[in-house]
Amino acid sequence: MSYDTNVYYNPGATGLTTVGEVDTDGGYGFDMLVVWQRDEDGALFWATDSGCSCPSPFDACNSPDDLTAITNVREFSSAARGWFREQYSPSMDNRDALERLIRKVQRLAKKLEAAA
Repeated sequence: MSYDTNVYYNPGATGLTTVGEVDTDGGYGFDMLVVWQRDEDGALFWATDSGCSCPSPFDACNSPDDLTAITNVREFSSAARGWFREQYSPSMDNRDALERLIRKVQRLAKKLEAAA
C-alpha cells in the first residue's frame, strides 16, 4: 500500500473527496464504511473495510476503480444498513452517524441529478 495513492489517507491524490465515514470498531481496529465523491464529475463511491491495527484501512484501494459506484441511492442505503446490522456491537451513535451519512448521500445524488 502507498499512502500517496490510498483513497482513505490521501483521497485528493486520486481525484476524490471524502463525503463521510462510519467506524463501528472504535478501538485498536477498524470496521468502516466510507463514501467519497469524485472531484471531476461529482460521482459517488463507497466501500467498507475492517481489520486490526496492523493493516491500514483500504490498503488495496488506490483509485475510484477499486470502489463501488453509487448508481442507485436506495440500493446503497439498503446495503449500508445491511452492513451496519452485521456489525459486532454497533452503538446508537454509530447508527445515527450512518443515517446522517445516508441523508448526505441522498442530497448529493439529488444535486447530481438536477445538474444532469
